[in-house]
Amino acid sequence: MSALRTLKVALASLAVMAPWPLVGVLLLHSQFDRNSEAFFFFGGITLFPLMILALFGDVSEAVLIVILMIVWLAVALLPSLIWRKQLEPPGRFTALLAVQSLFAFLQSAMGAMLIIGKSV
Repeated sequence: MSALRTLKVALASLAVMAPWPLVGVLLLHSQFDRNSEAFFFFGGITLFPLMILALFGDVSEAVLIVILMIVWLAVALLPSLIWRKQLEPPGRFTALLAVQSLFAFLQSAMGAMLIIGKSV
């Protein structure tokens, strides 16, 4: 797989993943107490394992946001780098994009639940 194909796969991954958190932010922006809550849509499910960090003391919001974005971007970009040869058949590429879109949807859905839940 050439570098250009790897770039195309990475951009396609971002294209199928980005709409979900963006739609969540647009729909629920009025519910935010702080603008940083928008990052819940990029890492709603990821927050749960990160709560283990709270056992060891206070974790800054900036650290949580950085970790959420690292996980989200890793899911978007790493498959195109790791599975270069395995993505050659079109069906596998479509399956990868479907899984990535589902991941982003689930992250966003949990983020929406967190935003709505704090208001209840």
